[in-house]
Amino acid sequence: MTTLQEYKAHRKALKAQIKETKALLHQLEKELEEERIEMQHEEVEHLEEYLEKSNAHLSDFRTLSSSAMADLRKSLHDVASWFRGDKKQL
Repeated sequence: MTTLQEYKAHRKALKAQIKETKALLHQLEKELEEERIEMQHEEVEHLEEYLEKSNAHLSDFRTLSSSAMADLRKSLHDVASWFRGDKKQL
């Protein structure tokens, strides 16, 4: 049979373990949050690198799309002229 003193000692030990476990959990959660923030910063840096690299491609795309739009406008103008009878052939 367990005495009241033993029960109180066991209860105190368990409460100490709970307190220690909560402290450890708090520390691990803090480390996890710090790691998450660090990873976010790294991802932002990678995105900035990708954006810098993509600017050259975007410039080429802008040039290409501008050229394509100019060609399309000219073709539409030629077709419209042909329909109006301004031109005999395309």
